[in-house]
Amino acid sequence: MGAGVAGLAAAASLDRAGWSVVVCERAPGRRTGGYFVRFAPEGLEAAGRLGVAAELHTRLPADGVITGVDTAGRTVSRVEAAVADDPRALALVRGDLEAALWAARPDGVEVRFGTAPRRISRHADAVDVVLDGPDGAAEERVDLVVGADGVRSAVRKMVFGPDARFRREFDHVVVSAVLPRLPGELREGDYVVPADVGRTAHLMAVAGHAPVVFFTFRADLLAEGRDAAAVAAADPVAALRRVYGDFAGLMPEILDGVEEAGTTHVDTVAQIRLGSWRRGRVVLVGDAAWCPTLYSGQGSALALVGGETLGTYLAAFPGDPEAGLAAWESAHRPAASAAGSAARRSRHFFLPGNRVVAALRAAALRLASWSPAGRVLQAVAGRAVGPGGPGASPHRSPDRRDVHPDATSGSRSLRPPVPHRS
Repeated sequence: MGAGVAGLAAAASLDRAGWSVVVCERAPGRRTGGYFVRFAPEGLEAAGRLGVAAELHTRLPADGVITGVDTAGRTVSRVEAAVADDPRALALVRGDLEAALWAARPDGVEVRFGTAPRRISRHADAVDVVLDGPDGAAEERVDLVVGADGVRSAVRKMVFGPDARFRREFDHVVVSAVLPRLPGELREGDYVVPADVGRTAHLMAVAGHAPVVFFTFRADLLAEGRDAAAVAAADPVAALRRVYGDFAGLMPEILDGVEEAGTTHVDTVAQIRLGSWRRGRVVLVGDAAWCPTLYSGQGSALALVGGETLGTYLAAFPGDPEAGLAAWESAHRPAASAAGSAARRSRHFFLPGNRVVAALRAAALRLASWSPAGRVLQAVAGRAVGPGGPGASPHRSPDRRDVHPDATSGSRSLRPPVPHRS
């Protein structure tokens, strides 16, 4: 379920392994655009295996600079992007990934828009799914359900239980928007970060795309004791003006741009933590299973790798999908857990919760802004992403000798039961 990054990657992977695949997407049509993402090297490797890597290009220059500003609009740090990030990662908007996967989707994959699950019933060797679609409700028996329907997954709620059991809130709200134009005198490639205690904004003037901005702030700054995300969703512009209204510099123009844009995305920052991502022949993939939050910088890569390897692991256990799902989860879980842990450690740097943390963050950025220190950090970063470093793929595919030959050659002779991938 879901035609996002994880869902489209899983659909292609299952089709490649010989399965008949139907993708059910709740939205009435394909979503475009999206917010800024850091696409880690292991994700690019998976994109290569799916044949879409050549379509992905970074939208920020290699020599880009991340400029930090305070509430008065004064520049407080200028850090070379290469110092702050893995130089092999790509700076994309989420729509880049989804567009590439959509264009490359196999001919055999059926996509049903405006379709969502109402009820899921598991059996020993099959799954009954009631789907609400444009022509009403229909029940179908399938052999595998892949829930790739995001952090608020309907499949997870139906099969695994209510969100309260698995969702771990950071008490942060995120609001993102695509602006109609660049504010001030910014140019393509600029990356500006206004920040204060409990509130930050990231404005990316990405190449070949309208500028993207996302705000993160402590929930209590907007609605003490109430659902801050609901308050922000009811009137995003009013919420942002309340939280960021005292910022000078570019912020007033940014907020005007959000109001003019008219369409914003609002949510809380939360992780999903499940003891297992599978229940019989129902499996969760991507944010539905392991959402590490945007603070990890790994979400898109993990979603693509998780989806792209699913079919391979199922093909390694012909006739026993549950064993294949168990092997897939065992291989993928360490990377997802590491990303979640990294996000929990870095969230205070990403959004400083008090003045002590804010002062430490500012000092670190000033140090990184100093050219000699920046060169040292670049050298360290370069060594860290070498063989075995963070850029190394955390996901080991099953031994080729254990994979049914027809499943990896593109042959359709292997026909496991028909999975609904919605």
